[in-house]
Amino acid sequence: MHSSIRRLVLVGGGHTHALVLLALGKNPLPGSRITLVSDVESAPYSGMLPGHVAGLYGAAEMHIDLPRLCRYAGADFVSAHVNGYDPETGTLQREGSDPLDLRPDFISFNVGSAPQLDAVAGARRWAIPSKPVPELLTGWTRVREAAARMAPGGEPLRIVIVGGGAGGVELTLAMQSQLPGTTRFDLVHGGDHLLPGHNPRVRRLFEDLLAARGITARLGRRVVEVTGEETRLDDGSSLKSDFVFWVTQPAPPAWLRHSGLALNEKGFLRVGPTLECVGRAGIFAAGDVASIEDVPLPKSGVYAVRMAAPLE
Repeated sequence: MHSSIRRLVLVGGGHTHALVLLALGKNPLPGSRITLVSDVESAPYSGMLPGHVAGLYGAAEMHIDLPRLCRYAGADFVSAHVNGYDPETGTLQREGSDPLDLRPDFISFNVGSAPQLDAVAGARRWAIPSKPVPELLTGWTRVREAAARMAPGGEPLRIVIVGGGAGGVELTLAMQSQLPGTTRFDLVHGGDHLLPGHNPRVRRLFEDLLAARGITARLGRRVVEVTGEETRLDDGSSLKSDFVFWVTQPAPPAWLRHSGLALNEKGFLRVGPTLECVGRAGIFAAGDVASIEDVPLPKSGVYAVRMAAPLE
């Protein structure tokens, strides 16, 4: 007998899916069974990340309790790290366990992105990526612990931030506000100006602010190697570095290449204006992992928030 229950599976606990669950809690879908699959139970809200690093918000304030949100929405919560998907059967592969066969009628992916690390020697081993946020927060804890161990009058802590977009600039200023004044910051950016995509006045204001804070912006330079002690640039120079934060262009999860879903040239899921995957009825994507056809958008949390409306 065919079940009349519609199965909706949400893969990933990002901003879009959190807002969808909130909406479903307010306006339930009759005749539906909803399942959230996430590798974390406490999902960080990236919009509050710089404020958290700057000491303005506590960890609990910037995190969303996903199991609690699921209970509010009448949804099931499944803890799993998804690393594969078969669109023909709807089966999700997961790390360290058997595949999940949830037999969805509709499935949505909100699985985020991470900075590209593999193109630069040593970056995967030594650099701290800005995404996923839990990895960044773990790295930030290590930095604060190292700063607390610094002896007065000793060698200053040296921090290198790679990427001069809004995320890199914001993170640099937030970290500096919480570390001893002796800490040295170098911000490396491949372009001729920080904050690409922003107007010249905004760029000048922030360049002046960084200079006033004693932060060195190294423009027109690219990192070619990261070691445990230094960051090497393409002009032959090297920067001493105790910690390196990687806030560059994002890359999609590698497993998407084997999913059989339509991808753009960078490997992100191609979706239409309703966020349905190109050529795949009933399969959706949102947030960083989605690339809307003919609508280029930055990989930013604000757009993930706005994507909740079409899914709702």
